[in-house]
Amino acid sequence: MTTFAASIATGILLILFGVLIYAPKSNLRSYVLEFPRSNHCSLWLVTLATVWFLWRHIANLGEADFGSYKLLIGGITVVVAVLSFKYTPDFLAVRGLAMLVLLFSREVLDALFLQEAFTRLFLVTIIYLLIVLALYFGAWPYRMRDCITWLNEKSGRFEALGVFIVFCGILISILSLTY
Repeated sequence: MTTFAASIATGILLILFGVLIYAPKSNLRSYVLEFPRSNHCSLWLVTLATVWFLWRHIANLGEADFGSYKLLIGGITVVVAVLSFKYTPDFLAVRGLAMLVLLFSREVLDALFLQEAFTRLFLVTIIYLLIVLALYFGAWPYRMRDCITWLNEKSGRFEALGVFIVFCGILISILSLTY
């Protein structure tokens, strides 16, 4: 992934996520409110994160990186993913989203490695903020439910967060044109 592609992808994802958050009381808002305990989302997100991890990280292991144990590592990954639905089904959608955010962050940071600091500073800051949030909500997924509940208590909180995320996405997209 190039620096430009990483910036544009991050900008577009932030804009889409901000619009999803900003959506007024409708079906989209009800999906956001039900997200932390959604079995459907957990199935999709954990499966996507597992496939991404197997394809991007396990399949490309060299001999020096335990490459001769690819099958064993891949098998353990699949077993852990499947057993997580049996033993830790609560808030699995939040954990799946956290895994995807961490995998995406790795790709973006790899693309931005050794680029000039002033051109990538805002994007790297947003990515590190996303990493901190993914680690926090991945460790304590019920906190995302509490955060979503708090945002929904007063009108305007969801909208303000959505506008802020869309603004960051637009700014990243505009800054990507300077690379």
